[in-house]
This record gives sequence, structure tokens and C-alpha cells, in this order.
Amino acid sequence: MTIPFRLAIDDPMEARLCAAALELLVERGYDGATTRAIAERAGVSEVTLFRRFPTKLALFQAAIRALSPHIAIPVPSGDLRGDLLALATAYHEFVESHRGFILRLMPELIRWPDLHPEPPSGLLGVMSQVFSLFRSYQERGALRRAETPEQLAVAFIGPLVARFFLTGVFSVSITLDLEAHVDGFLEGRRQ
Repeated sequence: MTIPFRLAIDDPMEARLCAAALELLVERGYDGATTRAIAERAGVSEVTLFRRFPTKLALFQAAIRALSPHIAIPVPSGDLRGDLLALATAYHEFVESHRGFILRLMPELIRWPDLHPEPPSGLLGVMSQVFSLFRSYQERGALRRAETPEQLAVAFIGPLVARFFLTGVFSVSITLDLEAHVDGFLEGRRQ
């Protein structure tokens, strides 16, 4: 399985090793993703792997830190509802098209918290763009300032995340109407 995330790593050899590690993590789990299998998948020797990363844990930490989702965050256009609908659509399309990978990765990240001692920098970059979108509309006077941009982002994306896990993990059927989600979010938050 190829990883559906971009890896924010400049060194091509390290990028190959990190991609191989993540592929095997979702296929075999942390215990099953041996350094030998990772090196083979990356097309290098185990010695090369250990020259780049002193431990298996260090390799996985680098790989997870470098994860960067391909989500097109809209630039504020002046159309608050349209931009939020574009954000919800981009998020929904991303998680739906990469459902299998995400649903296999998440349990490993929960089972092995040492794999991610800090949030992935690529994910932080995406979230920073989302926060900026909400901040921009607060500064324009389109959204109330009763909540921080970070709180707004969590309130907006949280139900989408919950729906993804309920449908993916628990097979609960929940209809998703993105326009209704945006309208419900904006109710009481517009300036």
C-alpha cells in the first residue's frame, strides 16, 4: 500500500525509508514492520537504514513527523460560506479517498504513543492554514470573536472527524450533507 500523504523530507533516501516504514506500519503493524523489511521495501540495506536512523523508533518518529496531508485549504475569498464549504469538501474528499490507510494507521498511533511524541509538522502546517482562514474572517468581521480561530476550527472539523470514525470503525451509517454542516456551524457564529 502506498502512503497517500506527502512526506516533508528533502533527502530522497530518508524519504524512501520513511515511506517504506509507513507502508509496512499499516500493513503489518509496528511489531511486524521490521527494519529488515523496511530496508528491503526501500531498496537499501539494513546498514544504510541504521546510518540514517539509529533506531527503528527514530525512523518511525521521523516518518510520522513528516506526514503532510494533501488537503487544499481555501484562501479567504470574501465568501465565508463558500470557503467553508470548500474546506469541508476538501477534508471529506481527502479522508474518503484515503480511508483504508487512515483507519489502519490510527490504531497503531494509539497503540504506540512513542511513535509521535510531537504532532506531525506537515499536519501542523495544514492546521495553521485552517486557523488562518477562520482568523481572516474574524478580522473581516464576518465571524464573531467569542471563540478563538483554533476553537472554531475544532468546532468545524470535529463533527467531520467523528463521522469518519463512526462510519469507518463502527460501520454506523450517517448521511453527510456538507451544506447543512456549514450552515449549522455558521448559525450563531456570524457577526
